[in-house]
Amino acid sequence: MITHSSPNRSYHRPLGHTIVTVRHPPVVVSSIPFWILSGSLAVAARAVMSTYQKRLLGDAAESEVLFVRDTVALGCFLPVVAWTAVERGFTGTPRGVVATLLTGSLNVLGAFVMFAALSREDASVVLPLTSMSPVVTSLVEPLVRDAVVTPSVVVGAVLSACGAAVVNSRENTLASVVHSSDTTAVLLALSVNLLFGVTSTLDGIATTTVSPVYVSTVIVLFVGVGSAGRLWRARTDWAAQRERLRALYRSDRGVLGVLQFGGLTATLFTFGAAPSATQASVLFRASTVLTVVVASVGLGEGHLRRRAAGATLIAVGVAFGVAG
Repeated sequence: MITHSSPNRSYHRPLGHTIVTVRHPPVVVSSIPFWILSGSLAVAARAVMSTYQKRLLGDAAESEVLFVRDTVALGCFLPVVAWTAVERGFTGTPRGVVATLLTGSLNVLGAFVMFAALSREDASVVLPLTSMSPVVTSLVEPLVRDAVVTPSVVVGAVLSACGAAVVNSRENTLASVVHSSDTTAVLLALSVNLLFGVTSTLDGIATTTVSPVYVSTVIVLFVGVGSAGRLWRARTDWAAQRERLRALYRSDRGVLGVLQFGGLTATLFTFGAAPSATQASVLFRASTVLTVVVASVGLGEGHLRRRAAGATLIAVGVAFGVAG
């Protein structure tokens, strides 16, 4: 018998016969769930997009930046939707289709309510009040879908929401909210939590049967139409506005739209794969931690202690939510 060996295979050759025994190296399968991987990609895209979008807002109105972002993103989605429709067709239950249309509509409504609140009160008052949507999701989700939201996930939702409120706040914000001269703005800001908390639940329902690609495209289409409506309602000089949009397209070069395309796609795939929409919502709060690091350290925006404290709360909340 002649024996040859190597790290991956050995050959045993008895007289008159050839027997080959192949030993493959062990295959290591990642133990990290897919929803955490896709959610981490969404977190990175959101953090980069938030910082980059803030830079563009220094030279253009918010409605113009959102319009440019969403039109480019829609241009990225349409070929993917066409390919998906040809290769895989369309599958989805009536419940999933209704949830898709509802989440698109509520995303537009949530954006308009947010802008209405910001037009009436300072951002330092409004933004902390809009940070509680994961808590709303944890309360709504068990009522409308078959998902288990454990106490650990609820704790994570509360901690991440509080951390986000701290990051977005300014000194004496609580007193500013309590003594705010515009009660309507406070109520509008609080209602944003309800709208976006419900949309997260609807995203989870929709992506159970409808491809996340279709759901993402509907959201971008609806929000894009909403952005166009805001531009139309502004009723400024149309020629000057077109020129500003062209300049914005040239300076952006499609970067913001591509980030929106990648981030939203990863977000919807995460909602579809996560054990619950609440866990996915808590995980997405990690993008605030990255934004704090980039904005406070990389861009030197300051408020490092307050933002670091808020980011720590978010990180602890994300750990509770994901582990739950």
